[in-house]
Amino acid sequence: MSEKTVKPATGLGGAVAALRRHLLGKGNLFEYGPDYKGDGKVLASVRQTTRMYEGMGYTKLVELGHPPVYAMLQRGHREVHIFQPQDPQVQRWLQDETTNPNDPAIRAYMLQDSGLSESDLEVAAKPRRYHINEVDEVFIVTSDEG
Repeated sequence: MSEKTVKPATGLGGAVAALRRHLLGKGNLFEYGPDYKGDGKVLASVRQTTRMYEGMGYTKLVELGHPPVYAMLQRGHREVHIFQPQDPQVQRWLQDETTNPNDPAIRAYMLQDSGLSESDLEVAAKPRRYHINEVDEVFIVTSDEG
């Protein structure tokens, strides 16, 4: 019997890996919601979108980058992930709503990019359905109430 030793990841790469481990937990599903056009003033960036959600009573848990390219907020059991993809491949997949966001190839790409494998993922304690919406160039992923 062998034990798998997991080194704690640090820095931005470690944070991204932890977030992907959370979002890609076994049992979680993704689907596209409607795209919206903002007025260019409210949702032009992750920072502005985060402030809007904080104004609606969400608590910011994580913000990454300077300026921010990702933020995670929560209100009750509902999660909100706000981001602007830095990877052109991920950007293409998100903008092409004919692509299945649960496709095993996409999942494998996201895991590999974070240095993770399926065996690193746990079964989600309470599987969530995440909805992906785009407002201008900001993506917002929300979970159903848990």
